[in-house]
Amino acid sequence: MDKIVLICATGRSGSTTLQRILNTIPNSNFCGENFGALNSLLEFYKRLKYSSVNNIPGHFNPASYEAIIEKNIKPSWYNSYNFERTTNMIRILITSLFKNKETTNIWGFKEIRYDNGKIHLIKEFKELFPQTKVIIQLRDVESQMRSGWFKNDQNARNYLLKLNRELIDFYNKNSNFCYLTTFQKMFDKQNLRNIYNFIGCLEHFDEAKIDNVLNNNLKD
Repeated sequence: MDKIVLICATGRSGSTTLQRILNTIPNSNFCGENFGALNSLLEFYKRLKYSSVNNIPGHFNPASYEAIIEKNIKPSWYNSYNFERTTNMIRILITSLFKNKETTNIWGFKEIRYDNGKIHLIKEFKELFPQTKVIIQLRDVESQMRSGWFKNDQNARNYLLKLNRELIDFYNKNSNFCYLTTFQKMFDKQNLRNIYNFIGCLEHFDEAKIDNVLNNNLKD
């Protein structure tokens, strides 16, 4: 079974560097951001699940339109999709986005668009792929709000404080599959070892490769 790791972060928190570090693992493929597209897909899955469980006659094996009419059931929630088959298609789609080769056995992506509670959609991802591990990466707000696009945003402080609280709350509720780290700890080799151990890849911890990443600052 493939190992799946998601980096859920705030902007300007070093998530791209962490992505690059994890891509030093053999047979790995950690993609960058997808502009929250996965959030939309997970919301789609969540809504289908709600419809199937609560509203479709027959639930996961929906009754035909004719059967609904014969039983005098109002057809306002009638749908003909098979939830289990549709769910498997969603799994296949997500896998095809990030598993770039047959030999790739650890994959995932990093994303920063989790404002307004979207981080809780990761629970839907976990339902689809139970082996998923999540790394939550934050940064101290004072440094963060002076970095990149935040320094020109007068609402940056409130936005970041709220987002940090949501991410920390998600971690506290799901610490069994989440690892909480920070921009500052990314330069702590023991912390990085702990992350590799958390995702089951400690044997691939290569300090020379990691140093090469940390010493090579790419342009934004």
